[in-house]
Amino acid sequence: MSNELKLYKLLVEDDDHGISYVDEMGWVSDDEFCVWISYVWIYDFIKELKDIFGFGIFDDGGFDANMQDNCMCIDLCKAIGYSIDIENVFPKDKYQH
Repeated sequence: MSNELKLYKLLVEDDDHGISYVDEMGWVSDDEFCVWISYVWIYDFIKELKDIFGFGIFDDGGFDANMQDNCMCIDLCKAIGYSIDIENVFPKDKYQH
């Protein structure tokens, strides 16, 4: 299975236990695709990202996340955009936030 398909499944589909890690997602600008994840699922979400993309996502010291009231917002373009074309997986015309 390709990394693009694994990412799509991580963001869109529930896991084996019926849990969806992502509360919201979408393009917030031309070069920012953000996901909002409840704090309770951050560890599991990051573990899944590492399983898909490897520990290389932290090579440059990691990536920024925006802590909000009840969730964390991560720009996937900055976190994993070097590895895949996120717009190919999540077209801007369909996944605008």
